[in-house]
Amino acid sequence: MSLRIVAIADTHYAAGSLELCGARRSAIADILLLRAVRRVNRFIKPDLTVVLGDLVDDGSRDGLERLKPIIDLLDSPCIIIPGNHDGDLDTFYSVYPHPPECLDIKGVRVVTFVDREEPGYNARRSKADVARMGRARSGHDGPILSLQHVPLFPPGASASPYGYTNAPAVWSAFARNNFTLALSGHWHAGDDLAQRGAVIVPALCEAPFAFMEITIEGDRVETRRHELALPRDLQLIDCHVHTQFAYCSENMDMTVALGLAREYGLAGISLTEHSGQLYFDADTFWGASFLRDGIETRHGRSNRMPAFLDQAGRQRPPALIGLEIDCDDCGRPVVRAEDMARVDVRIGAIHWLQELRKPEPDYDAAAEEMLGRLSKFLSSGIRILAHPLRLFRGCPDHMPPGLIPRLTDILREHGVAAEINFHNQETQPEFVRACIESGVKMAFGSDAHNLCEIGEFYPHLELMRRCGLTAADLKRALLPDFEGVRW
Repeated sequence: MSLRIVAIADTHYAAGSLELCGARRSAIADILLLRAVRRVNRFIKPDLTVVLGDLVDDGSRDGLERLKPIIDLLDSPCIIIPGNHDGDLDTFYSVYPHPPECLDIKGVRVVTFVDREEPGYNARRSKADVARMGRARSGHDGPILSLQHVPLFPPGASASPYGYTNAPAVWSAFARNNFTLALSGHWHAGDDLAQRGAVIVPALCEAPFAFMEITIEGDRVETRRHELALPRDLQLIDCHVHTQFAYCSENMDMTVALGLAREYGLAGISLTEHSGQLYFDADTFWGASFLRDGIETRHGRSNRMPAFLDQAGRQRPPALIGLEIDCDDCGRPVVRAEDMARVDVRIGAIHWLQELRKPEPDYDAAAEEMLGRLSKFLSSGIRILAHPLRLFRGCPDHMPPGLIPRLTDILREHGVAAEINFHNQETQPEFVRACIESGVKMAFGSDAHNLCEIGEFYPHLELMRRCGLTAADLKRALLPDFEGVRW
């Protein structure tokens, strides 16, 4: 039996303007935490998540309350301990539950310590808590995990400038009672000493915004470092970032998006908006009533296209400007030619099929309808096909087996790239392999509707790794650089 843990430390949230300056990104710490929580829930799925203190930078109750709903989104059980920046303990525990002194989960005993702060940002473990380390072994012959904020590690094993003023006594109790792992935060650089019994989790608030995944199985401890920022050497571009003009925006803002994109390690982004949402009101768009007559639809007109193009064009540093161009029922692009000519990135999208809107759809007929539309639509100047198989995400077992090769044939014929997109969907390895074998280029898109999603290419890169692509292979497989996009 193994226990998988995610450990997050030192978010250091502080309210204020989203100015991205200084090493500690306190003003965007809530966005970073939400990015981490979403990745943890969807892709890591741990048995336990621990938050190791310094949630806020200034000890404010408002800050603690701001992060609470984000932490509450975690699907796994969660232990939250305070750090030296989190203010007085009474206030902290009025917002967050008091951490359990001891928790047994999947054969691992988790023991929590909240130690007294000492000068120099150190700590001291009380005699009572040192004694509690001995009692933790009583009646338990499996692994024991010690949680604390200030780093606990074997004497001389880490360069951490912080530790315990009574470190020899604490580590002696750790070793004497055969603890398996000490898991701490506080030192922002972090240190992976898992093979020596300690992991200091790096700070989420400092680039590259890392947290740790730890698996404990008997005496064996394995770690994996996760980073919310992308490897800058990959020079990745997010071709699909929505804005405040989207009806489906959660908190998007063009200016903030550009700043975050740089923080996340992107080489550039395209501010890309739904054409149907820019031309029609929300009821008309979501009701899909514009699909019959397309751009000529008269009902529900609400032309916000000029405002979008103007505001996107005034962003500094400059971003690419894109449109996610809807496809009407006849395979025509829902966009005016003069507007299409003004954008850098033209992404085509089919959001509805008539067949799939029936109570009992015929999936073979739906595939034929989609391919038929694409045969015309992709010849209209589209460069990238958004979320190519998303229409079948709710019915993958019914997706016709010949759909992927026929789709890649159409993409190759028209010289259109396939977007790799994980927004509310999965992208199958067989589709990636088919694109590579057919010579169809790919493009990474986050389809971000929340600021935390911009450039969230963790699943994209994991998929490429599963398909056997190296960094060099990836560069060849993706669309060539967009002109003028790099910062």
